[in-house]
Amino acid sequence: MKFRIKEFKPREVPDEFWEGYFEFIESNHREMNPDDPLPSREGIIQRQKADYPDYTVKRWLAYTPENKIIGWVGFGASKETASDHEENKHIAQINVRVLKNYRRKGLGTELLKTALKEAIALDRTTIETGTDHEAGAAFLKHYGAQLTIEGAENRLEMEDVDWDLMQSWIDEGAKRAPGVTIEEFDNICPEVIIDEYVEMFTEALNMQPLGETEGRANIDAEAWRKNEQRRGETGQKNYAMYTKEPDGRISGLTDIYFDPRDGDRIHQGLTGVRPKFRGKGLGKWLKAKMIFHIKENYPDVQRILTGNAETNEAMLSINKRMGFKRYKGEDGYKFKTEELAKKLGL
Repeated sequence: MKFRIKEFKPREVPDEFWEGYFEFIESNHREMNPDDPLPSREGIIQRQKADYPDYTVKRWLAYTPENKIIGWVGFGASKETASDHEENKHIAQINVRVLKNYRRKGLGTELLKTALKEAIALDRTTIETGTDHEAGAAFLKHYGAQLTIEGAENRLEMEDVDWDLMQSWIDEGAKRAPGVTIEEFDNICPEVIIDEYVEMFTEALNMQPLGETEGRANIDAEAWRKNEQRRGETGQKNYAMYTKEPDGRISGLTDIYFDPRDGDRIHQGLTGVRPKFRGKGLGKWLKAKMIFHIKENYPDVQRILTGNAETNEAMLSINKRMGFKRYKGEDGYKFKTEELAKKLGL
């Protein structure tokens, strides 16, 4: 099969380019998420054009001789200015997508080679990636990828929520943690708490079951502000709640992310409670409080999406009682760069 691979620079393409790109994205979306509406085209453009000043981010597209886009590969790696560079300076992220009718023809291999050369040039010794589809898993295993963690996207339909149960979790939380309050912020973390909040957020990220995944979080206030700015530029929203102890310490948190243009869904982000404050129902209290917030403020939302490691028993237990159900697998994999290069003949 004849094809060509060209680097994709979203800020430099002409307006007429995007129609072909949408065709590729939407074809892939229909296969991977057949029950879901198509994502906002405006949102796609904004997210592709977003700036990541502390990371090397590159993309390449594969074209047929007729200029039809049939494949994509994305590459990401931290720069020295990134707050998490010291933890992740040996890692590159690579993800490959190929349209269904063009698989098993060498295209995915050539896209992977293209991004791997970038990893080699930046001296990254580990490649981390993931997949939510059996074709992707077969491709990764063919080249010797190691499964690092089994995960899943779980979904809760708003029509299935047991609101009496959620209210009981709120009542229970207030009784079991006297003096604790739930605070909140919309999009912008208050300056007065940002240092403690991002410390707690980083701790919660790294407390999750990570399996053999090597990447670790290290977020500081500057990095958080950059993420807030990026979300604003791409039209995405963030809403957070956190528990505040009587002495003022932050003990737990939960947050949601959403794009108003994809108004049928909201993404439940991170939920975490510091170890010394567990056993008081804070996690359930936060999750229940958040779902009432969603009900009251986003009436068009039909479902909540979240991702969980299959070994995260505590969070899976809470989510199952809330009514979340497994939608599809989301597994992590990794390669050692040197070994993959040998397999690919680089």
